[in-house]
Parts: sequence; structure tokens; C-alpha cells
Amino acid sequence: MLGVAGLALATAMPHLALAQSAPSVQDTAPPVATPSAEQAVAGDNQPNAAGGPQAGDIIVTAQRREQTALKTPLSLTALDDKLIEQKQVTGLVDLQFVSPGIRSGQQQGVNRVFIRGIGLSSFASGADSSVAFYADGVYVGRPAAQLSSFFDIGRIEVLRGPQGALYGRNATGGAINLITNNPESEAGGYVNVGLGNYSLHQAEGALNLPLQGTGGDLNARVAFKLLDRNGYGYDFGTDHPVNDAHTQAVRATLRYNPSKDVDIRLIGEYNHEADNNNYATNFGAYPGYQLSGVVDFGGTQIAGQQDAATALRGNTNRREGYAVTLNGTVSLTDSLSMTSITGWRKFERHNDASSDGTTAGLGSTFYNEWSNQVSQELVFNWDADRLQVTGGLSYYHEKLRNYVLVPFIQLGNVNYIQQGALKIDAYSAYIQGTYSLLDSLRLTVAGRYSSETRKSSGTFSFVTVTPLDDRRTWNAFNPKFGLEYDVAPGVLVYASATNGFKSGTFNVGQVNPAINPEKIWAYEIGAKARLLDNAVDISAAAFRYDYKDLQVNKILGLATLTTNAASATNKGFEIAINARPAEGLTLNANYTYLDATFKDFTSINPLVPTAPAEDLSGKMLPGAPKHAVTLGGSYVIPVGGDSSLTLSGDASYQSRIYFSEFNDKVLSQKGVTKLNASVKYSSGDDWSLTFWGKNLTDETIAGNKTLGIALWGYPIYGNLEAPATYGATLAVNF
Repeated sequence: MLGVAGLALATAMPHLALAQSAPSVQDTAPPVATPSAEQAVAGDNQPNAAGGPQAGDIIVTAQRREQTALKTPLSLTALDDKLIEQKQVTGLVDLQFVSPGIRSGQQQGVNRVFIRGIGLSSFASGADSSVAFYADGVYVGRPAAQLSSFFDIGRIEVLRGPQGALYGRNATGGAINLITNNPESEAGGYVNVGLGNYSLHQAEGALNLPLQGTGGDLNARVAFKLLDRNGYGYDFGTDHPVNDAHTQAVRATLRYNPSKDVDIRLIGEYNHEADNNNYATNFGAYPGYQLSGVVDFGGTQIAGQQDAATALRGNTNRREGYAVTLNGTVSLTDSLSMTSITGWRKFERHNDASSDGTTAGLGSTFYNEWSNQVSQELVFNWDADRLQVTGGLSYYHEKLRNYVLVPFIQLGNVNYIQQGALKIDAYSAYIQGTYSLLDSLRLTVAGRYSSETRKSSGTFSFVTVTPLDDRRTWNAFNPKFGLEYDVAPGVLVYASATNGFKSGTFNVGQVNPAINPEKIWAYEIGAKARLLDNAVDISAAAFRYDYKDLQVNKILGLATLTTNAASATNKGFEIAINARPAEGLTLNANYTYLDATFKDFTSINPLVPTAPAEDLSGKMLPGAPKHAVTLGGSYVIPVGGDSSLTLSGDASYQSRIYFSEFNDKVLSQKGVTKLNASVKYSSGDDWSLTFWGKNLTDETIAGNKTLGIALWGYPIYGNLEAPATYGATLAVNF
């Protein structure tokens, strides 16, 4: 590949000793003593910007180059490893406690993350999220494969709003960057062991292995995570747990630094699950109807609980993934650096779900998906006196196979089968330039050209067999314009207009016309400031999104199809405040307001299929709460010597969320507040003991609800978030 050849060239040029290396997308070790998730000082990497990073500032690569988080002119939340631990972020669902306007609700193990009300509304094979997910710089295509890398993390970045120029396809809602920890030059590591309710046993750790002696240029790191937990509920139909967990993951990283101008990382990762996790929850029949499995077949049901009654045999959740990443950065001249990001990932999942909600098994659904992806990206960063330029080339290839089986026993064991393959080839080239018009005033212009071809093949079987074969190519040019101004040292204001697109696609193995790309123009004004002698950080933004051809779901007959809504708008504002009013005390508050509605969209209500299509103009977009609030804080109390006691608490509130484009309250989650808390005793840097709890008030929270078909009595199925969990974790550093 071009990137591998470039990496070989980089390795062959260690003699390029430079007085000043250009910043790059390569990860750096996170700083210590981070005071907050939203940080700002006048940026060290902005041309002629006043000020520089201070102790505790998080360095991010959200714009494909290193900058301090609060100097990056876009809506951004960044967490280093200490904040990840303090906020108990063990998965995407926990990000709602730290980032305004973000929520995650999975369905059959498919990650459905939303930022500012925009995300993945479909869980059909071939559907892509509107929030791009990156692991160590590699785009992870399958939403179901995005839930496996949350261990030994150095940093998480959440970019809110479209990222069409630098991130490209499928980032119309935003992007999430997950960066794992680097090997260190000294031997050592850590082990965290945890116990909790539901017979929780978990362990996570890492070991640094200097391969050429302490301080050498070749270092390795091996990290692992083990999770074993009983179920949150029990399936009384087939006598096995519901939402238990038995997972294993391991990651090995090799880092080579032959000189200060060459940085190479090789990362290998493996994960495995075999349990009954990611279970579909039965919420009963739609009011006014009765489940066919109960009325006509004598089955039983359990509705709206962690328990279930189905015809599913364990293990209902089986998945396995492999990944290899090769990242390399070389400083070519005093002002030019090149980064190569090469990725290969293989993933498969097998999930069984009950769509009819009864032990009769009328809607037992068996999902099977296999994915192989290869990606290559080259990123160049060039710095002049008043000009910074970032440009790149990228290629993404994926082969996706899908097999979905639903035995329709009501119709004499007629099988509903979706079987097919999807081949994706995506190319793009992009460039972004930031020029200092004045020492404190900068103009940014960017653009990205993308070309994506998708070829779908397969068959759909239901009574008759329908062959499927289609191929489409979509091209897009996505510009961005931005202006930023340093009002004072540590105070930044900015404005931007960004264009983006989400790729068109096919629902694999389903009779569904090609789905056109989702397009957006987004406008945002914002401010970031560090005030009161560096005691308070404030970020605020107001935004408007204009969507065209928004990709949404429709239920027609026996199938859930994906189509394009004509247009939609999303308006709102957000504010994040982080304060350090006293020694050891940190407080944070976030608020997001959304007015996300369809502007022009009609759809047939599946409850009245013979009625004319309803005008849904003005209806809220599914997954978009009007209000979202988080409050949190921590207090560190010295208790003698190097020991300390840290008290932490967080609350997260989201107003009602609709899961249906019809804004049906039955298919929604009412406003709810979640509470997390922890108490941590630290004996210096050697060891610590943390007592923690999540969802302490044991709220019953639906992460998703979907309306089933009339033949089964209009069942409602989806998923529930975890109940109240608590435990203790012993962490040892060595």
C-alpha cells in the first residue's frame, strides 16, 4: 500500500534531525492532573496565538494535529485516562455524563450513538452511523464492532457536529476518537481487579516491556480486559440468564522510535464474547392490541423488565473480532510531517432476539454478520509563519456479509431470510488551511472530495425468492469555512459553516431501494474561555443544521425499511462549565437544548396502514431530547503522607426521547435522571481502592423501542439500560 511504502521510507530516514518537529496526528502520552474535560488556553499550535498549554491541559488531535482541547475551534469534549476512571467511563453509554448532547443506546449489540440528536436510527446490516467512530485513527465501519476497545485507554475525544472535511463520510453528527495507551520506556504496568453485584468479576491491566533496555527506542505494551457477570435478568422461557457477560479482550502494542523524528506503532487486538448479552427487551403489545404468541399460541410474556420469556436458547450473543493497526509519523522537514494510518479489521457477530415477545417464538430472529475491512490514510501537516495546512488521502474497503433468519411458524414454517453481501470502496482527498490574518485572527478554509461505490448482491426469501443485485456510486465535495479570534489570552470565539454527507447504502439482503446519501450544512458560533485566574473553563456554542435526504426508518408490512426524509432542521445551543473553586475541588455542569424536527417528511403509520401518509413536519427527530443536563464534581481530601480520599458524584438528565418519527409517547422514554458516585482511597501512586455505583436509584431506562408487525400483534421490543450496579475495584501500579 501507499501508506506502508511511505512508512518504510520514514523508517529509512532517521538522519532527519530537526530543530522543531511539526505536530502530527500521532498520539502523545496524556498529561497528568487534568482538571476538567473541557479545557482551554491560548493554543500553542495556532499560528501566532498568544499563550501556551498549562499543566493539566489535554492535548487533542481533533483537527488531525496536536492542539489543546479548549483552543480547538469546534465543540469538543476530551477525557484523559484519569477522567475516564473518575467518570466511570467503561463504554459509550457512559459518555452522557461527560459530554453535552450525547447518548448511546444499543440494539442487539449494535452501537446506536447520537450526538445532538443525530445518530444511527437503523440497525439493518449495511447501515452506517451518522457519528464516525475511530480507534487509534482507524475508522471502524460496523456499529456492532465499536463496543470492544474500551480498555487501557489513554484518551477519548468527542467531536460534536459535522466533520465533513477532515473526517469525511459518515460524520454528519460528529466523531468519536478513541486512543489507546502507548508503550512506555520503563518496565512496569498496572492491574485493576473489580467485584460487584450480579456476581461481577472483572480485571484489566497492562504491562510495559522495554525491549532494548530502559529508555531504548523499541518498547512493547500488552493490555487485557476480562469481564464475567451474571445476568441482569432471567429468561423464564428457556431457563438461562438475560444480559450476562463473558468477554475477553487483549491488545499488544509495539512502538519504535529510531530517532526523535520517527514514531511507529504496531497494534494488534482480539476480542471475544459468548453469553446472553445485548438481549432484546419485550415492552408488551401496543395499547389496544394483544400479542399473537399469547392469544393464539398459548405462550407467556414478561414485559418491561430485565427478566424475559422467550423461545431463545443460549448463547444468544456470540461475537469475535481481530484488528491490526500500523501507525507511523515522520518529520520530513522542519515544517512538514507525514503520518500513515493503516488498518485491518475482521469482525463477526451472531445475535438471537425475540421480536414477538413471547415463549411461542413467533418472531425469533437470528442475526448473523461478517465484516472484513481494510483502510489506508496518509496525513500531511505543513507549518509556515502564518499558515498551517493539513491534507490527506484515504482509502476504505469493506466486504460485509449478512444472514437474517425469521421462521414464520404462523404461516406453516415459512422462513423469512435476508442473505447478501455488500462491497464498499471509498476514496477521498482533503485539505484544510488556517491562515493568520492578524496575530489573533485566523481564517480556515477546507474541502474534501469523496467517491464511494457500493455493490449489493444476494437474495430475499419469503414464500418466493427475490434476487438482489445493485451497484451505485456517489460523489461528494464537502467544504468548510471558519473564522476564529483570540479576544484575550485564554478567550477564543469562533464561527464556522460546514458541509458533510453520510454515504448512501443498501440494506443487505432486503428488498429496499438504494438509500441516497444524507447531506448537511451546519452553522455554528461558539466561545471558549479560561477565567478567574484559571479557575473556571467555559465552552458555549449555538448551532443550526439543515439536513437533506435524512436517512430514517419506515415499517412497511413485514419489513423495516430505510428511506430518505426530504429535509430536517436541528437548532440548539449548549454550554459546559468546569470550575476549580478550591484546592482539590472540581465541579462541572453541561446543558444542551435541541429543537430537532422534520421539515418536510411524510410516512404511513404502520398502525393504520390503509390510511394516507401522515405529514410529519414539525415532529421531533428520533433520538433527540429537547433538554440534556449533567452535573458532577469531585473532591480530593489529603489523609496523610501521599494518601488521599476522592469523593465523586455525577448526575445526568435527559428529557423525553422519541424512538418513532411519529413522536408516539408509547414508543419513547420519558425524562429520566441517572446518578453515579464513587469513593476512592489512594496510597500515593502505588495502589488505590474504589467503591463505585452506577444508576444508583435503579431507574428503568429504555435505550430503544421498536414497533413490531401486525401479524404478531404489534409487539414493542427494544432494550433496557443496566439497572443499579455497584462494586469495588482494587488498582495496583508496579
